[in-house]
Amino acid sequence: MSAMFSKKGTSKGKGGKDNFAGLALHGDSVRYVELSGGRGSLKVIRQELVPLARGAVVKDSLAAVDAVIAAFESLKSTIGGFKCPVVLGIPSRDIILRLVEYPKMPISDVKDALQFEFDKYFPYPYNEAAADVSEVEVPSPEAGDKSTVLVATCRQRIVNDLVKGTSRVDMSLAAVEPMNVAFFRAAIGPDTPAGSYFVVFVEPESTQIMLGYKDNGILFRSTAADLTSREMRESEEGIMPILRDVQNTIIFAGNQYRGLAPNQLILGGIIGKDSKLGTLLESTASVSVTPLNVWDLWRVSSLAGSAGGFETAFGLAVRNLI
Repeated sequence: MSAMFSKKGTSKGKGGKDNFAGLALHGDSVRYVELSGGRGSLKVIRQELVPLARGAVVKDSLAAVDAVIAAFESLKSTIGGFKCPVVLGIPSRDIILRLVEYPKMPISDVKDALQFEFDKYFPYPYNEAAADVSEVEVPSPEAGDKSTVLVATCRQRIVNDLVKGTSRVDMSLAAVEPMNVAFFRAAIGPDTPAGSYFVVFVEPESTQIMLGYKDNGILFRSTAADLTSREMRESEEGIMPILRDVQNTIIFAGNQYRGLAPNQLILGGIIGKDSKLGTLLESTASVSVTPLNVWDLWRVSSLAGSAGGFETAFGLAVRNLI
């Protein structure tokens, strides 16, 4: 996946060190991963979790910027300052991701065309949006005659508020990016997968369902399932909305792309593996479920042992490696 929003720096840190970092905003915390090296030789330099005040990020949407910046201040104190540019993840439900098709044309022409019909696809005008496009490959016989792009957009004020806040804590931003896109990148790993598959990113208050084709994300859906309690995670009632949406997405994918039948599913997130969801998906949706272990997949050692929930921060950090 290429850039979702414009880069604001490079991956080279202060003093010439080739370190790069990702910072993800979850409902309960901010998670930070700093790496060095390259594909096949990655090393974790820092890995931190800083609690986030209740109400700062609600149902995977930014609700209180000042509380988030306060967490950035705490993180800065913990790590002794931000010594390399950071890719910052924006909560997934603040982002709209949509595939748009045009006749075959250069990506620069696609961006120009999108400005004039932005309100055809999105609920706010172009001049209020922070937006970027990435060309994707889709499983369609007509794909060669079209330019299919994934458009990512959110309200410009959200990006502005975060940029101002990171400036206050002397954090140099390499880019901002949707958290579900970063999770998708982490989940598919450093090698291009074959065929089609699902990636499911489960947080306590929302779940992201993504359909992948090769190394492209071609469908992104959000499900508001409340799994904040262990009882709900272990009950069919609690996880049924996710199960239904996966089943509906399988049907939609088969109708949208003739003959597409994804039967592999990568499951992760803060509580992705801590539920009955995987078992139910395998028995009811007829998919083979692989629990995500981002450290094994990318062949890198975690500094926090088996602690979960760092997949998105990791995916943000490796953004410029793919």
